[in-house]
Amino acid sequence: MSSRREWMQWAGLGAASLGVMGRAWAAPFPEKPIKLIVPYPAGGGADQWARIVGGKAEKLLGQPIVFDYKPGASTTIGADAAAKAPADGYTIHLIDSTAFAYVPNMRKVPYDPLKSFTPLVHLGELPFVLVAHPSVPVRNLQELISFAKANPNKLNCASAGVGSPHHLIAEIFKQRAGIAMNHVPYKGAAQYMADLVGGQVDLAVSTLGPAMPHVQTGRIRALAVSSVKRSGTLPDIPTIAEQGFEGFDEKPWNCFVTNAGVPAEALDKLRSVFRATMDDPEVVQALRKTGVEEIGQMPLAQISEQMRLDNLKWGEVIRRAKITVDS
Repeated sequence: MSSRREWMQWAGLGAASLGVMGRAWAAPFPEKPIKLIVPYPAGGGADQWARIVGGKAEKLLGQPIVFDYKPGASTTIGADAAAKAPADGYTIHLIDSTAFAYVPNMRKVPYDPLKSFTPLVHLGELPFVLVAHPSVPVRNLQELISFAKANPNKLNCASAGVGSPHHLIAEIFKQRAGIAMNHVPYKGAAQYMADLVGGQVDLAVSTLGPAMPHVQTGRIRALAVSSVKRSGTLPDIPTIAEQGFEGFDEKPWNCFVTNAGVPAEALDKLRSVFRATMDDPEVVQALRKTGVEEIGQMPLAQISEQMRLDNLKWGEVIRRAKITVDS
């Protein structure tokens, strides 16, 4: 009887030891590479931001970050892929207002723009710039408006796709200015910028990063910035608001997210690493050079609420302006 009790005690101790050892053997998150979905083609502003932030984050994570480019359908292909990925923390996504505020108000999307994603960190705000090929005989917005009214639908204005921030900022400006221009959608900045520099299109609404080198060399001309305050990156370029459109202040924002349902351990690790990354002075300086402003300033607790508010705001704007995927 005594030997049986002793055996059971030893068995219990062995099981307990195995349990402790099993927990000790469980590798901390992450134990394999992490995929970062970029919903635009390589070579544009989103690619730059992903590489700047991802390059630092992977050092802190101790695992490589693999960039997965999924452009198309105004970022919804990338957003859908992120939403449908396993909820294990190994997929993150660079998301902007297009996926959670613009396109969902123009057509049905295969994900829930407000419930499919869990925020990790705010990237920053993105003032846009209206730029023209030098062959277009305008140097400011009043000259552009006069030329467009004298030549209705003659000018072509490029964007990064139907329903993109580029597209909607152009549409709002056209509505307020009372002019007609043709919209030419592209899949990303690298493509439309190449055609603008080459003279295949007349104008573009662009993030600052892809436009700045060409503005500085005179290959394209900057006409106006979309934020109410001048950009620190292009301080000599007046705003749309300064040029007769009081209150015009459009500067979409981006953030990094993972999909909903990621376990707390993985989510806490990702948030900690990405917060530390956005606080790194070298990362901040590199992002500023690409035109990102207010870097990492939106508190984590505010991001989901801001997504909701932007969805409501842009839903009203889009319905009022009757903007559709065919605009």
